[in-house]
Amino acid sequence: METCTCPRFPLDGGLTGVFLVNSAAMPAGAARNPTPSFDPSRIRAAVFDYGGVLIEGGPREVVAFGARVGLTEDVWRPLRRRFFGNEGIWAELERGEVPFSDFTAALRAAVLDAGGSITEAQAASFMGEPDPMGHRSRLRPAMLDAVRRLRRLMPTALLTNNVREWRAGWETVLEPATLFDVVIDSSEVGARKPEPLIYEITREKLGVAHDEIFFLDDIGQNLKAARALGWNTVLYDDTAAVLAILEDLIAAHEPRSESGGVKIVATDG
Repeated sequence: METCTCPRFPLDGGLTGVFLVNSAAMPAGAARNPTPSFDPSRIRAAVFDYGGVLIEGGPREVVAFGARVGLTEDVWRPLRRRFFGNEGIWAELERGEVPFSDFTAALRAAVLDAGGSITEAQAASFMGEPDPMGHRSRLRPAMLDAVRRLRRLMPTALLTNNVREWRAGWETVLEPATLFDVVIDSSEVGARKPEPLIYEITREKLGVAHDEIFFLDDIGQNLKAARALGWNTVLYDDTAAVLAILEDLIAAHEPRSESGGVKIVATDG
């Protein structure tokens, strides 16, 4: 293998935080993974998560939701795991298999059965607001600027676990056509992170090899699945540190010959 003197990037560690919506309710303080490195000059495409990376996410709101509807943490914790685990109804919603109304009805029934008190409006706002991904004030401008600059150098993709009913809101706020060549929405393609299929779809749309992809996400299990396929992954846990990594990635590349790409929205598997 050719030796390179390019800057080396740390890869992602383990999970932090007490609860993550699409991480099967992983516990706090999970052990951090080893930190291997990759050669930035070998990267040919960059992939970004949305919630928790380009926009402030709402996992802590989900943790707090139990108290808001009268449930103790001991009661709410197993319900969280049931609803938001990889086999729960939230996963079905993110794959577009059920409507949001089915999710909120099931959540409301479970809270009532557990002794809580919950209205339809509260169920719809379990992440703090009815449309938590659709608020411009929550966007991270420095991250968006870095994505725009990277897009001048290589294809970029948005890879998001999301809800069909929220799409119009977040598309209006994010304006993905100005940032990405490829948009992969779990609710459109029928697969979600960390399922291998969604990474295969993303790689195919980008037209590069797995080991030529850089991927930034705030969920450890999503990164682990991508890394198993050969992706070069970084955990978003500190904005300044991530921006430094992106600056080094930008510095390792020349502008691509084309002036950006064409947005591709995957609508099937």
